[in-house]
Amino acid sequence: MTEETRQFYAAAIQDMCLMDDIFFCRFFDGNIDCTQYVLRIIMDKSDLIVKSAKSQFNVENIRGRGIRLDVLAVDSAGKLYNIEVQRKDDGAVPQRARYNSSLLDADNLEKGANFRDLPETFVIFITENDVLKGGKQIYHIERVVKETGKNFGDGSQIVYVNGSMRGGSALGD
Repeated sequence: MTEETRQFYAAAIQDMCLMDDIFFCRFFDGNIDCTQYVLRIIMDKSDLIVKSAKSQFNVENIRGRGIRLDVLAVDSAGKLYNIEVQRKDDGAVPQRARYNSSLLDADNLEKGANFRDLPETFVIFITENDVLKGGKQIYHIERVVKETGKNFGDGSQIVYVNGSMRGGSALGD
């Protein structure tokens, strides 16, 4: 490698942070300890145990658009976590979260299996800005029965982390 090439790469790496997709994926790929640390903070569960963490995980859809997950983690209870880092606001639209959730479901239930065997899933967007514009550090989205106000309990959750808010909590730090 020439000195010019080395300097180019050194400068590019120096400008990166975990909000950069390529750096995020490389950092978390197979890194169970770091994935567990981040998920414990986001989920506010100090006893969460991550069993596996893969980055750039492809979920194919033979009838339509597939997805590439930034990170797919599985915890000791079999719950699935799709962690997406997103700098551009339009990359974290609710429909994308819904689509990721649907393909996670479709990819994780064997033919003939009981629907109750479908694992609990979390689609987590860590965004650079407050894309939901509510002034909150974190947003937890679950389906609710409108008429009763009770949680539907289908095991599908979406979480948005507002990366623009700093300090004040473990999440902000």
